[in-house]
Amino acid sequence: MSGELASKPIAPQDAATMQAAENMALGNTQKGGVAAVMQSAAAVNERGGAVGHYDYTDVAREQGVTVTETVIGPRRIITETVVDQVFA
Repeated sequence: MSGELASKPIAPQDAATMQAAENMALGNTQKGGVAAVMQSAAAVNERGGAVGHYDYTDVAREQGVTVTETVIGPRRIITETVVDQVFA
């Protein structure tokens, strides 16, 4: 991560936002995907006291997360972004 996004801890509601986007686009949360990684990071941040259970950052909530799936022949390409940074 870089820019504004790198300066903020991942909060539980940020992870929930990405999970909801994955569920809407793909039908489920991808094992080892961006939402799962965000959930793990948010749990660590919460245990460490950096964020509260109901916290979110304005980055994910207001600037957005997206999940898109593109099928090209036998290949399935999943693109996940937070703000303008592509993660998968």
